[in-house]
Formats: sequence, C-alpha cells, structure tokens
Amino acid sequence: MIQHGPRTWLPIVGLILSIALLISAAFPSGVQAGALSISPVRITLAAGTTSGLMTVRNESPDPVRLQLSLHAWLESPDGTMQLAPTEDLVVFPGLLQLKPNESRKVRIGLPTQQNVTIEKTYRVFLEELPGSSKLDHNQVRVLARIGVPIFLQPREPKPGWAPAVSHPDDKGFHLQLKNTGNVHLILQEVTVRGIGLKDQTIFDQTLKGGYLLADSVRTHVINVPLADRAKLTACRVHLVTPDGPHDETVACPPGLLKQ
Repeated sequence: MIQHGPRTWLPIVGLILSIALLISAAFPSGVQAGALSISPVRITLAAGTTSGLMTVRNESPDPVRLQLSLHAWLESPDGTMQLAPTEDLVVFPGLLQLKPNESRKVRIGLPTQQNVTIEKTYRVFLEELPGSSKLDHNQVRVLARIGVPIFLQPREPKPGWAPAVSHPDDKGFHLQLKNTGNVHLILQEVTVRGIGLKDQTIFDQTLKGGYLLADSVRTHVINVPLADRAKLTACRVHLVTPDGPHDETVACPPGLLKQ
C-alpha cells in the first residue's frame, strides 16, 4: 500500500486566464474545447483493470504544449468540486507537445492494483502552457484547462439513491439527494414537485444535475413560501440518468411547515 501525507483539499471556483471545462454525460464519446479534442470524456477503471487510455488531438493550425496533472476529486454538498494532488495514479506522458492536427495517446494507470469497496474518483487535468501559439500584439489568449473524470470502480458496483427534506426556514427548505450506492450517478435531469392534497401541484422546480459521487450528498435549497408549504404532503423527485428515469417520493414532516 502506498502511504502519503495529509491532503489539502481546495475548492475550485475559477481560474484567471483559464477555462475549467467540466466534462459531463452530455458528451459520451468525446469533447472539443477550443483547439483541443479529447476522447473519451471520462475514464473508468473497472476492478482488475490497471490502466486506461485517452486520445488528445490538436485541432488548431499552431503547436500546443500541455502539462498533465492528477488530483483526487470530491464534491461538497452544494456541488463545488474539491481537489487535492494525488499519487494514487500515474499519467504518461506528463508533458505533451502537439503539432497542428496531431493526436497523441495518454495513459493513466495504477502503480499497484487496488481493490476498493466504494468507488474512488479522480480528475486528470490538461493545462495549456503559455507561449503555445503566436499572437498579434493586440490579442489576448485564454489558456485551456480541461479536467477529465477518472473512476476507480469496486468489483461489485451497486448504484442507489434516496431523497430527504430538512432545515426549514423563512424562505424554504433543503432537499438532499443521497447517493446510497458505491458508484457515482450521472444526473442528466433533476426535478422536484411539491404535492398537496388530491395530488395538487404546489411547486415544480428543475435542479442542477451533474455527477453525484458515491457516498455523497447533494443539497438543494427549495425556495417555497410558508403559505405554500402548509399545503404540502410530499415531494416527488424525478431523476434521469443514462440508465433511464427514476422517481422517489418523500413525505414532508410536520417540522417542514414551521420556520
């Protein structure tokens, strides 16, 4: 087992003169960010697999230099990405120089085979280095920074999720989506419908999707006036994932009607 020192987890909010591209399920085979195209958009290392490949192509008429780095990846309850440098994986090559219209293979691998019971998540970042291409004196170039998800899966993947409601205040309440499984979920669509007597719709809201990592919670603030909350009997949550639609209904507890 590889031993490492404590990790420093950093919330990723934004980077000056960079583009943080969050690869999502909307692009199952490949994605293009400016002059770069990358395929696949996520790397899954199944149990017993020690490495994976991705292809990086320079679509521009100028040469491009890229630096690659690996980070362990978590997410906070509000969906903010949290990253920490990691030595759990290795990437080769760590530095790419691509000629116009040139493609290169990049390999991501494990130093030793790992058996995990809960999926581990990482991102490999490809960061364009300054001076990759020539500019006119009156041009400003925005450098690309692309993060590709990596999933180290358990031997027996078991997806699952459950909703809950809590923390009422004068504006509304919290809807929590808990990943009860041991692998990530890709939330392509999330809606919540407040239900009253006789299946009356009290409110209907579309929420932020994206990745819901294994054993994590995503918290959504549902702004509903107190008068409307008094009519609620339940909340019906509708998810759409690559596997199809999923629905769960959670009863609204009496405390939800109070501030």
